[in-house]
Amino acid sequence: MVIDPLSKLNDKLIDGLEFCGLVYGLFESLRLDDEGKSRLRMRSTNVEKKLIEELFPICHYVQSSYRAGRYIAVRWKDGDQTYDAELFQTGDFVTPEYYPDKCYLEVTCAMHPNDYLSRELLDTEGYSYGVEGIRRKKDRSIESIPGVLSKQDFIEPHSSIVIERILSKAKKPYPKNTTLIVKCTMNTIYMECEWNEFIINIQNGIESTQFDEIYIYDDVRNYFKRLFI
Repeated sequence: MVIDPLSKLNDKLIDGLEFCGLVYGLFESLRLDDEGKSRLRMRSTNVEKKLIEELFPICHYVQSSYRAGRYIAVRWKDGDQTYDAELFQTGDFVTPEYYPDKCYLEVTCAMHPNDYLSRELLDTEGYSYGVEGIRRKKDRSIESIPGVLSKQDFIEPHSSIVIERILSKAKKPYPKNTTLIVKCTMNTIYMECEWNEFIINIQNGIESTQFDEIYIYDDVRNYFKRLFI
């Protein structure tokens, strides 16, 4: 009988830090498999897809939020409900004025439309010059051309992608006390000043949402920002 690697995590209430340890353990077991790195790049099955697009973002949020006085337990659900995880919180900071004892997480991913081509080329050829100068040719091969970008070439277009993802999610119904986690796969390497400008663009592009919090992070440089809009 084949055991689903996600079964240890699905619909089980687990302390937040233990949850992160189980997720990272799953990642390492996949990575060390003969085809593991390729599977992770290409997100070949539901396991890799859920790991990268849901479980990692939840871990990022939990690790940045777990603290003395705010202890978090996670119940991740692999299903069609209107959220991805439930959080149960205890500690002195868990009061009506600070953090609710129960809340919800919804995860979305924001990336350039060519991101999948860049990952495929990296997987098959071992390199990619980025998401801007890349295309699939008629013979199905992928062409990647290096280019030079200015701030306006990459910050504004990518912040527009993130704004669209947030607004799309905001149209849907969610339970009270829901946080939206936005995992950003950036279109190039950002310096801190560029990340700050990127966040300002997003703030200026969204008037309000029903989310308690919008948690945006970059999974390369590990920048993150909490927005309350």
